[in-house]
Amino acid sequence: AFGQDVTEEFADRNGLSLIVRSHEMKHDGYEVEHGGKLVTVFSAPNYCDQMGNKGAILKLDSETLTPRFTTFDAVPHPPVRPMQYGNPLLSRLLAGS
Repeated sequence: AFGQDVTEEFADRNGLSLIVRSHEMKHDGYEVEHGGKLVTVFSAPNYCDQMGNKGAILKLDSETLTPRFTTFDAVPHPPVRPMQYGNPLLSRLLAGS
């Protein structure tokens, strides 16, 4: 983790008004920090089937570049075993068991 001072220094040095990052679980699907200069977006609801968090996506307004967030909940899984869809060979083996 890093503080608001690091965010502001990085943004100023690189001419940025907003830093958007991802892949850190946030309970509400996103979080705005450091005076609005740092946004974290996490799109995986109910992470690892146990966190109970929302997912989110971010859209930037086409004129003002103001971030707008849409949050969503997890939906039930289809009736397949974990990772069955990830490997065709594994899918065939598991389908027969």
